[in-house]
Amino acid sequence: MLVLARAFLGMAVAAVAVASVARADDRPMSSTTLGNENPQLADGATALEAGRAEDGVRLTLEGLKQPTPPDIAAAAHANLCAGYVLLKRLDEALAHCNTAIAIDPNNWHAYNNRAAVFSARSLYDEAITDVRMGLKLAPNSATLHKSLQILFQNQKLQRSRSRSGSHA
Repeated sequence: MLVLARAFLGMAVAAVAVASVARADDRPMSSTTLGNENPQLADGATALEAGRAEDGVRLTLEGLKQPTPPDIAAAAHANLCAGYVLLKRLDEALAHCNTAIAIDPNNWHAYNNRAAVFSARSLYDEAITDVRMGLKLAPNSATLHKSLQILFQNQKLQRSRSRSGSHA
């Protein structure tokens, strides 16, 4: 995997783990904070943010067993996507990103995380499309702008390597 791809995956995971604690500058459509209503989801997000993917996934899955409002469930699935990316379980990551987007198509974190899945699979066109969708929802997100920059660099490196390989 490319060094830049690893940087992008790390950014996506860091950004999404915080998805459960929405901030006005990141989620213009809503502002929701996970708190005492579902401590397992909040603890799962904290674990993911700290890089403890297994704990974060486990806690988030447990938290989703409780009745959860749709916007919080979408954030939790986006967090699961990030956790599974960290664990390199890309099929599960993709499924949770898709679930997050189906529940809340305005959750830019889910698009950024799904872009991380696509990037890990070297599907840069799909990843760029998702980040651009996220930017439509959160045009001022520094995370999305940085993700897009890294994706363009990865795509350029991939094309360069493809050309070099075809001349060998």
